[in-house]
Amino acid sequence: MVEKKGGAVAPLAQFQKGSLLTIEEIQGGCQFIYRLQALGLSRGKKIEVLKGGPGPLLVKVGNCRIGLGYKQAMKILCRLS
Repeated sequence: MVEKKGGAVAPLAQFQKGSLLTIEEIQGGCQFIYRLQALGLSRGKKIEVLKGGPGPLLVKVGNCRIGLGYKQAMKILCRLS
């Protein structure tokens, strides 16, 4: 986990089912970030982990469910809400 102002930040892939999170940062190229934004995942968004790793993750953003690969989830830094 990385210490940032307001508490610890960790990759999405490290959180368990049922965790309520806030996205703090998305690491990666422009196309990756744009794709996630198109799916509703952006800095400051509140998400819930429906299925944790290992393997693909399932998260809830608003009323939508989104599946993410493990490597993608490692690039999304979150903080517990």
